[in-house]
Parts: sequence; structure tokens; C-alpha cells
Amino acid sequence: MSQARIVSEEKLKAIADIASLCEAYKTIGFVKMSKVGSAKIAALRAKLRGTAVIRMAKKSVIGRALEKVKGKPNIATMMERFTEKIGPSALVFTNLPAIKIRKLFDENKTKTRAKIGEVMDKDVVVLAGNTKLPPGPAITELNAVGLATKMQDGTIWVTKDCVVVKAGQVVDSKIAGVLTKLNVEPVEVLIDLYVAYEENEVVDKAMLQIDVDKYKGMFIAAQSNAKALGMKLPFIIPELMKNYLAKAQAEALVLNAKVTGIPLAAPAAPAQAPATKDDSKKKKEDAPKEEEKKEENVGLGDLFG
Repeated sequence: MSQARIVSEEKLKAIADIASLCEAYKTIGFVKMSKVGSAKIAALRAKLRGTAVIRMAKKSVIGRALEKVKGKPNIATMMERFTEKIGPSALVFTNLPAIKIRKLFDENKTKTRAKIGEVMDKDVVVLAGNTKLPPGPAITELNAVGLATKMQDGTIWVTKDCVVVKAGQVVDSKIAGVLTKLNVEPVEVLIDLYVAYEENEVVDKAMLQIDVDKYKGMFIAAQSNAKALGMKLPFIIPELMKNYLAKAQAEALVLNAKVTGIPLAAPAAPAQAPATKDDSKKKKEDAPKEEEKKEENVGLGDLFG
């Protein structure tokens, strides 16, 4: 009875803490935590200190906490994305825009070994090259998973690239053993932000994966093209007045040069730095040397008049 009461109190405290964090931060997100070890989580928490807070909790606790949040309408609808297929999830709280925190997570992804029974998201490729394994039973193990091998310089070499597991296939014990021997880490580990809540809206993963830099470049190019087009239109655009005047001045200078025959003025040469005391001293020291050179260059004609 007393134990049940203690568990209940802990749950209520967890619900209150999560609700309080939701109200304190601008952006709240769900992050997929499958394949993420405790060491990775600890390292990420340290890196995000002062920027974001990560909290682990049971799904039921998170759901009840979101229902208690005040001032953030529809935040509880985030739970609709927290499905069984997603698996273990955690909450992230930050004042950064959701896209920025997603990018930060993506930049901190790492690789790890494949476990027996794990389904691969991508093809697992073993590249040709020196395995640095000595001759012995390892040759049989490599050949058993489809790797072509040869002996060279006292070690086993893989002679050509080979897909040992295709996307969607399960890793068996033989393949897991070979990948471990070859130090191949095919499993991508990242904190996957798959839904976020900011500015009173729930933002899904597709919107969080937008390449901001790419769209920024496209916007700048569009702005430049629009300005070029505006300069050719037969009517005045007030925002381009400075550009009109600059263009008119340049064309007037060219026309004046053609009519008068006076070439356009060359750009002014950069101003020379004023002479220093050291420069003056050097000139005085060089003067006698110049006189000596003049004397050396006197010809016979000068000597005999």
C-alpha cells in the first residue's frame, strides 16, 4: 500500500515537472531514442547544457503532463505522433527554433555496430581493401557471407566491394561477427527529432528537415533575378531608385566619352604612405652611393676633353 503511494507521488511529480518545462520553453519536441545508448545521451546532454534540456519519461506520464500545460493550445495533440512504431521517445525543451535544434542533432550523429536480429535501414557494404586480419579461420568466415578474398603481404584482403546485408534485411549471427571483425559500424545513431511544438503549432518531421541554407540561397538568387527584371521594365519601381540613378550615371559617363573623345578617367591610384624618418635616413645614405656610380661611369672622352 505504502509502496503504491510512493510510486504515485513520483509519477505526479514527474508530470508536474514536465508540464512546468513545457510552459517555460518556446519549443518542445519528441525525439526518437532507439539505438541511442546512455553514454551518447550523457554526452549530448553535456553539449546541450544551456541550450536544451532532454527528459526521459514513460509515454503515459508525458501524455498526462501535456494535458496539464497552460498557454500552449493543442500541445497534447503531439501524442498522436508518439506511436508504438516510433518506440522509446524523450522530450526536448529549448528556446531555439525547431529546425535549428534538429540540425544540431543531425550534426552529432555517430555510427555503431549492428546487433544480431537488427533490421538495416540501408545496404551494408564492405569495401575492398586490406582487412589486416591474419590468415586462418577468418577467411572461411568472410567467404561465408559472400566476401571475395585473397592473401597478400601476410594478411587477408577483400578483393571487391560487396553488399552483405540489403536494406530491410535482418542481421544474422554470421554477418554480425564478420562486421565486428572488420570494424564496420553500419548503424547510424542520432537523436531523431520527429515532431515539435512551437508558436502554438505542431510541426511534423517533413517540415523539420528543410535545408535552410539551400532555401536561403534560392531566395537570394530570386531577389537578384527580380531586381534585374525590374531594371528592364518600362515603368518606375520606387524601391529601385538608387539602382536607376547609378545606371544612368554610368551610361552618361560612357556617352560623354564617346561624344567628346575624352576617355573615361582611370580609377584613382591608391595614396602613397607618407615618408617616415627611416625613409629619409635611407635616402641620405643612398645619395653618396649614387655619386660614386656617376664617377665610375665617366668615360675617356670626359678625362681628355
